[in-house]
Amino acid sequence: MKILVVDDDPALRAGVIELLSRHGIDGSEAINAEWADSLVRTHSFAAIVLDLGLPDGDGLELLRDWRRRGISTPVIVVSARGAPDDRADGIMAGADDYLGKPYHARELLARIQRVVHGSQASENIIRFGDTGQFAYDLASQRIEGPDGDIALSSTLRRVLSTLIAARQRPVSKDALLDQVSSEDDPASANAVEQWMRRLRGKLGSGTILTEPGLGYRLRWPRP
Repeated sequence: MKILVVDDDPALRAGVIELLSRHGIDGSEAINAEWADSLVRTHSFAAIVLDLGLPDGDGLELLRDWRRRGISTPVIVVSARGAPDDRADGIMAGADDYLGKPYHARELLARIQRVVHGSQASENIIRFGDTGQFAYDLASQRIEGPDGDIALSSTLRRVLSTLIAARQRPVSKDALLDQVSSEDDPASANAVEQWMRRLRGKLGSGTILTEPGLGYRLRWPRP
């Protein structure tokens, strides 16, 4: 397991690396946003410990950019900005946890272990929407948006599952009817437009795109 520690304070950075090493965890270091982004592009990390006050940019903007590009590595923000509004901004930007400075080393370790172990379950989570603001759990078929759980009928869940399975490929009306309709719940071609209207009402009109002559597809996080 490898953890990336992003902090321009050499003493704090060295302390976290030593802490990780004592517990058998491999740590990598970055002193600024550019270095951190380069490492994230080229290496795989179990989690990232991210300071916000970086010399070449705001760590929060770096985090938002990672999430926009579909990078789902768990991130623990560590920052002297510890007010409730600051914590809320961090979580809304995509942080999995937020720890104010100064912090106790044991607490940081516990939070790292929690997000890493929790991320193992996230393999079943599919994120979609232009910023990845929607999460679909393949196992439970639960859908979560920015404001919490989104209730869908069984039919709309089947529609969404079909669009998710297609990824960037448009799904035709005929294919949707074939996948969603059943002997117990028959549907006509007109039903597809109704499904899309209802699903867009739940997810937002810009989340499902219409490809003229081809069908429908989901909008995915921008790279």
